[in-house]
Amino acid sequence: MLRRLRISNYRSLGRNIALRFGRISVLIGPNGSGKSNALDALSFIRDAVLQGLPAAITHREGIDSIRRHSGGHPYNVSISLEMVIENEPATYALQITGDRTEEYRVKSESASVRVKQETHQFRREGRRWSGPAGYAPRLDDEALELTALAGDTRFKPLADFLGRICVYSIFPDVLRAPQTFDSASPMKRHGENWVSILRELLKRKEKGELISGLQELTGDIEDARVSSAAGFLVAEFKQLVPHDRNKRKKWFPAGRQSDGTLRVAGLLTALLQEPIIPVVGIEEPELTVHPGALPMLYDYLVQASEVSQVIITTHSPIILDVADLERDHIIVVERHDGQTSMKRVSNEQLVPVREKLLSLGDLYLSGDLQLQPDLQ
Repeated sequence: MLRRLRISNYRSLGRNIALRFGRISVLIGPNGSGKSNALDALSFIRDAVLQGLPAAITHREGIDSIRRHSGGHPYNVSISLEMVIENEPATYALQITGDRTEEYRVKSESASVRVKQETHQFRREGRRWSGPAGYAPRLDDEALELTALAGDTRFKPLADFLGRICVYSIFPDVLRAPQTFDSASPMKRHGENWVSILRELLKRKEKGELISGLQELTGDIEDARVSSAAGFLVAEFKQLVPHDRNKRKKWFPAGRQSDGTLRVAGLLTALLQEPIIPVVGIEEPELTVHPGALPMLYDYLVQASEVSQVIITTHSPIILDVADLERDHIIVVERHDGQTSMKRVSNEQLVPVREKLLSLGDLYLSGDLQLQPDLQ
């Protein structure tokens, strides 16, 4: 489980942004406040561990797109995480520097993980290194040592945990189109391999949860399947034929479904996939979904949080209204004078919400939220 995330100078985020997470964490704030950049920092660490630091940076259009803009010497980017892995504490931290805007190198990197009652650590500062016996570091300025140590039994649990963090921003048009088979797992960010993941899900008992959610959303979907056509995989849903007096049912391809139906189908597939994802981030789950269906969707997020940690970004006051103040971490993201802050609603202001005198969504819409100091 991810306990804490600290970020400095990543994209629009300034210095010493700190977040603490629960089983469900909700980041709410206006466009451009920095919610998505906080989630992308997690994706960046995942990509850097799995694919290598150069690939993670290239995927984001270069170091200049990652580092917060400065008027002089480039800022150092730093990301650090505190976790619990298999009931043991673990940490990982990375700092990237550079003398010019388009250049970068690893300034520091450190990790600590406890495996079988033994604590294993490494730390690099430029070309200086301290770490486990029997390992000869290469200390490439543009590469992570954790990537090289991912197969080492001492650090594999940490690398596996970070490598399986997934952040989703589901695009209905990506799900609507026929897809070629893709054996990759887990499901990709926008659903590029959704049909392949769905096909495996439909073979398991969790299929019932998927169909139940889609039926509650649409009122008439009663089954799903994946068929082959001209070398492509096509998702299909069995539902009532529109305007049919005999109420016949027919299989309709994903291309005939609404954006909201496909988005919920993609999100539920992401939450129900196997192997289990330790940390699942979801960008604005309310997009294209009818407001009346959001409580149902949030129930699925709560259910998923029993096995995976769930972090979402949202603009929706309805999400705030259905969140549980005693269970869920509500984090308000604001940006003033170019600086992002992440704060919690003051305990005093939560009293009338707990007493059902008004909703947290109402408070958010009113603009009268009173916030506690930044998370530390």
